[in-house]
Amino acid sequence: MISRRRVLVGGIGVVGAVGLAGWGVGRVGLKAEIVALLKRRLDFLKLDEKGVQTFATDKVDAIFNKKIPTWNRLRYHFGAQLPSYSRYYRTDGLSRTARFEEGVVQLYLLSSSFFINGADESKLVEYVGYFDPTHPCQNPFAKPVILPT
Repeated sequence: MISRRRVLVGGIGVVGAVGLAGWGVGRVGLKAEIVALLKRRLDFLKLDEKGVQTFATDKVDAIFNKKIPTWNRLRYHFGAQLPSYSRYYRTDGLSRTARFEEGVVQLYLLSSSFFINGADESKLVEYVGYFDPTHPCQNPFAKPVILPT
């Protein structure tokens, strides 16, 4: 005979298993989406395939390893549907998806050798390292020092 306790414990187990599977599949799916997005939006550049994969891994890790939600982040996620919020804070007319895509492309270009090479579209764009604006030594617009020979 099935007791109420077994049904509850079984339900909690199923929810936990589905949650863990969704978390793992979500990471893999998001990584594949970022790679496809970069290839689609930056098709005019020669991208280093290994660098694109590494950037996608770093970006997914940055997304999933966020710290405790701040008040501003909660206000953005839960208040974004209110008309007063969109009237004062969204002036570009972009959706969340378009804003995410723009952010990923900009972050990849800042994290790569694109600006170091002078924004030359004929050169191979290689991934240098995940751009973090809070670290003061990362400047993608800085020219490397060329010593006279």
